[in-house]
Amino acid sequence: MEILKSLDRAHSREDILQAIMPRLNALGIEYVISAMIPLKRLPARTQKNYLILENTSDEWNRLYFSKGYMYTDPIVQTTLTSTTGFRWSEIEPAGALDPRSRQVMNEASEFGLGDGFTVPLATLEEERGGLTFAGRQLEISPGQRGMLTLLASYVVGQTLLIDNGPSERRMGLTPRERESLQWVAEGKTDWEIGELMGISRHGVDFHLRSARMKLGCISRTQAVAEGFRRGLIV
Repeated sequence: MEILKSLDRAHSREDILQAIMPRLNALGIEYVISAMIPLKRLPARTQKNYLILENTSDEWNRLYFSKGYMYTDPIVQTTLTSTTGFRWSEIEPAGALDPRSRQVMNEASEFGLGDGFTVPLATLEEERGGLTFAGRQLEISPGQRGMLTLLASYVVGQTLLIDNGPSERRMGLTPRERESLQWVAEGKTDWEIGELMGISRHGVDFHLRSARMKLGCISRTQAVAEGFRRGLIV
């Protein structure tokens, strides 16, 4: 909650990095990289437009885009198919990566990106992207994975909010929207929420989408964080 409150005061990407990095260094996290993922192959100069937030070296940035690594990066490919956060070590058992993918990972390691935890994210328009926490060697527990998942969603949402400027996002939630968001915060599935509220899964999805839009959030996880911050859920 302390980190989320500090992010609320951020007015630039630099503010966001200053708010989160000192607290993440203890986990071995030195870098954050967030981007949306274009479905079509694009020139390097255009690929860079999909970056949301990152603090890696300029040299690595140039190498990554000039060599078209986005399209052979195993982290990117896993982000497109995964719905939950994953450690890099979970997708590359010995011998599982093809030579091009292995080259990307080896060169990343040379730039201090030897280990990472990536959180897949999707916008309201169902565009796919994610945020990666990376460093030479991460030290994160299962509980901290949950914290990083929540933080990733909020960081991306705040960055996009800064890009879009002030918005009218202080609308209140209806009782049904608050209730559905409360159940999400307690870990219930759409089916379970529907049973508890006496509505269909489609109805649950409708209320949660509406809550996300009113709160200016790109994911359910961020909406839960925003709901806690505003005292809308407990």
